[in-house]
Amino acid sequence: MIRSRAPRRAAAAVEFALTLPFLLLVVMGIIELSLLMHRAHQITRVARDACRIGSGVLEGVEPTGDDIEAAAIDHASFALETLGVDCGSGCDVDATWYEEEGWMLLRVEVDVPYEPFTGLLPFLPETTHCGFVMLTQQQIFE
Repeated sequence: MIRSRAPRRAAAAVEFALTLPFLLLVVMGIIELSLLMHRAHQITRVARDACRIGSGVLEGVEPTGDDIEAAAIDHASFALETLGVDCGSGCDVDATWYEEEGWMLLRVEVDVPYEPFTGLLPFLPETTHCGFVMLTQQQIFE
């Protein structure tokens, strides 16, 4: 007696059809999260480099921090443009030179909107944010 293999093939096709949507959701979720992590890494690097550039600026005898903040903001804007980030859609770069416990610090904060690739994960943030703080070379000693 010869048995037909058709029922087994049909069962495999049905099992594949039932598991494929779940598999695609998992793969698309992994892709979405990896793109978000990549964007977060880029923004962190932009904030860190802008902070490094700004902290190296030395002002005159009466420092106000304007040149330090401007250098950090200019470098962050340049770095975002170099990365291909469209800042016309709401990028925000802020640099603040301030004193804390006798030390002059520079804080650079970068916010960039994140547009989801798939839209499958509703809990993703709308913006990618990073802040970085660094001691500046411009210290005020009295």
